[in-house]
Amino acid sequence: MAKSVKALITPEVLKWVREKRIRLEIDFVPKKLNIDCERLVAWESGTDQPTFAQLKRIAKLYRTHISIFYLPKPPTDFKPLTDFRVLPGTSTRDDGETYRLNANIVEVIDRRQTIIGLFEILEEAPPKVSLNININEESGHAAEKIRRFLDFNTQKLPRTKDRYKVLKFWKRTVEAKGILVCQTSVNTHLSVELQTVRGFCIAQRPFPVIVVNPKDSPYGRIFTIIHELVHIALGESIIQNMDFEEVNFPNFDPIEVFCNQVAAEVLVPQNELLKMVKLKVSNKILSEACAYFRVSSEVIMRRLLTLNKISQQEFQIFKKDQQKKYKDNIQEPKGFPHYHTRILNASGEFFARTAFRAYYEDKITLAKLAAVFSYCDTKHLSKIESSIFA
Repeated sequence: MAKSVKALITPEVLKWVREKRIRLEIDFVPKKLNIDCERLVAWESGTDQPTFAQLKRIAKLYRTHISIFYLPKPPTDFKPLTDFRVLPGTSTRDDGETYRLNANIVEVIDRRQTIIGLFEILEEAPPKVSLNININEESGHAAEKIRRFLDFNTQKLPRTKDRYKVLKFWKRTVEAKGILVCQTSVNTHLSVELQTVRGFCIAQRPFPVIVVNPKDSPYGRIFTIIHELVHIALGESIIQNMDFEEVNFPNFDPIEVFCNQVAAEVLVPQNELLKMVKLKVSNKILSEACAYFRVSSEVIMRRLLTLNKISQQEFQIFKKDQQKKYKDNIQEPKGFPHYHTRILNASGEFFARTAFRAYYEDKITLAKLAAVFSYCDTKHLSKIESSIFA
């Protein structure tokens, strides 16, 4: 029977995909495939082969195309992401969360390869990302480089109270420079918690990628976008779950602290903030600073602490007050965004526009267009199209 036909794959590649690409422990896979661990070991050593039906299940679990297992040897140009995450006191990790995170990383790696392929069939050169900074640079100087690269100054921020419009502004500003900005997977079963990851990036050029977690607040995502942009400028592909609140926490890697300091200076330049705060910090000044820089009050207060304009005691009082306000005003989530919106957020506008251009120019079929958007039903394509070209 067809289900029993052996798949003559390359065992070394099978092992490489699990260990290096999706980064799964060997004892996690058999549980998901409903097989013995010994059988997986046999497939990876070449003493046995999976059936084609089993290979399809492996490909689905590993978030990859079946054809990769038929490569003569493992790819040599694959670069794993550096993990800068700080985990809770225990060293125990949730296997399910680890799998979901790794599956998201694989999706993004594939998306980057897809847009490179789309530019090839469009016969266009990818935009050149010329941003480079050094870890030994002064953070203010590095921030100024980034602001120049983005062609950004504070006056260009949208004057709106809608945090999602400010988030969209930052996404478009970064994507205009040839850097993809996406959210974690459109598939809800692959959603990851904030404690697991706030964001990650792929620094390879062309088309570096920044990914944020939609479970974060809009202002939180904005900070993560700029934080990851600093890593791209450093040439570091990374995963992080660091919050702005922890900018100077002593246990963090110095690179993470540097990236947070630079991101803070990009969003709230020291010279501009100090012009607003001359003597004492009042609620009125805090409110005006938040409105001017389009950031949260926590970001402003942390900057003021860093700049020695408030004491640690004042900052802690502010934090306790904010935590109480948050607790008192907690609201039930209002449900998921529409599916086409989730697809667009996961892909990013730059990616979506490129895919539609390839379709308009008859470079790809409607089926292929749906495929690049997570094999969505074609009925969602018109809604995605309306969202990006309205």
